[in-house]
Amino acid sequence: MSLFLNKNTIYDHLEVDPQRVKMAEIQYEAMQTTFNTLIRTCRTKCIAEEYGEIDLSKGESSCVDRCVAKFMKANVQIGFLAHAAGLEPNSLRVHQGIVETYCSDAPKEDGINK
Repeated sequence: MSLFLNKNTIYDHLEVDPQRVKMAEIQYEAMQTTFNTLIRTCRTKCIAEEYGEIDLSKGESSCVDRCVAKFMKANVQIGFLAHAAGLEPNSLRVHQGIVETYCSDAPKEDGINK
């Protein structure tokens, strides 16, 4: 981020490509959505609502490890399928449709939370 804000660097003469910035924003939002869904899914599946200990039990820890591994494996497979199908990263409508379909508390297109 300092590359964009600090004007007294060796990168002064370089211009910021708006298309690359937009792509970075899209990638950030996609990763944020993935991470939030991962946390919500694995917490619901593996950790009890009421807990009496500070640390996770061995069973909870194992469950979270397996959940994260499965989630990430599925995410990679979906990425390969999307790439093979020729989906472009700029196709935000497709991404938004997936988010709305599979993420219950996902922000809607007209009310994106930032």
